[in-house]
Amino acid sequence: METLVINLKSEKDKSLFYALAERLHLKASLLTEEDKEDYGLLKAMLKGRTGEYVDKETVLKALRK
Repeated sequence: METLVINLKSEKDKSLFYALAERLHLKASLLTEEDKEDYGLLKAMLKGRTGEYVDKETVLKALRK
C-alpha cells in the first residue's frame, strides 16, 4: 500500500478530497501539525542513523556546540 500526501489550501478542497476518497472507497485521514513534525523528526533520525554506538559524552558535546 502506498500513501499520498496532499497539502490542502481550503476547507472546500478538504471536503472535495474527502468526498472523492469516499466515492473511490479509499481511506482518508488528516495529519496534524504534530504528526508532520514527528514524520520530519523520524526522517532525520533515519537519515543520520549509522548503526554505530555513540557514548553519552559524545552526544552531549555535539549538542552543546
